[in-house]
Amino acid sequence: MTDNRTVRDMLERVRERRRRKRCPDCDGVVGIRGFDGDYRWECLDCDAIGIGYATRGDALRGIGRRHG
Repeated sequence: MTDNRTVRDMLERVRERRRRKRCPDCDGVVGIRGFDGDYRWECLDCDAIGIGYATRGDALRGIGRRHG
């Protein structure tokens, strides 16, 4: 692996990324959609939403902030 990372390290990194993309309310799958510089996330299970983000990255950070 590159940079002296083990398979375990890589799997942990993937797991953490996926955790950040989970609904802060119900831990369900979150979809992120955007149009013309206006992004939002919405939970596919409980209908929680977050709106008004300038980029996809901002929407992901918004999910993380809701996690506390």
